[in-house]
Amino acid sequence: MSMHLRLVSARLNSTVNRVNDVVKSGSIGSRDPKLRNNQIRVNEDGSQVFHGFTYHPRYPGQQDPPYNPSKVLMVQRIRCLKKKPYWDKDTMKAFGFDTKRSHIAIIPNTPTNCTLLWKVKHLVRVTPITLPEKLPEDGDLSGARLLENGQLTFISKLKSDAKAIEDDSSLTKRPSVGNDILDGETLKKYLRLQWIKPW
Repeated sequence: MSMHLRLVSARLNSTVNRVNDVVKSGSIGSRDPKLRNNQIRVNEDGSQVFHGFTYHPRYPGQQDPPYNPSKVLMVQRIRCLKKKPYWDKDTMKAFGFDTKRSHIAIIPNTPTNCTLLWKVKHLVRVTPITLPEKLPEDGDLSGARLLENGQLTFISKLKSDAKAIEDDSSLTKRPSVGNDILDGETLKKYLRLQWIKPW
């Protein structure tokens, strides 16, 4: 028993001595220059080591331009969900992509959503939405149009058309055949009969 305690105390003393040597040399406790977010160190060749990858700049001392990420992302499904694992299908269903392939979802750019999108990156196309410099002062977004490249534009003609539709009460009435007002199911049946017997 005493032999075992001597070995443990000898190991403990050697570990304490090594820690004291490191602290005296100044490698612990000395302040390194402030590193960027998630950056571990900078190598002698100028490459910057992050968690999971190493960034090699084109020339020494290169600084990347400041980048403000988009606050919202436009996500579109580009692949079929058949023969995909259930976890991919569950993630796509959480984003609302369980219907048509051409469906587009507007998703906030948060770390949680980005993690989920990373898991299904082979099934979706992600486009950052860029906002124009001047947004409408009154907050009316009726003339807004979202382009395929993610640009949000405001077209005054669309805004005036939306106002004209609101003013014209005949355009907001429900369709009717004779005296009956059609609901969704009746309208589907009526259009199906028109398709089967067009004349």
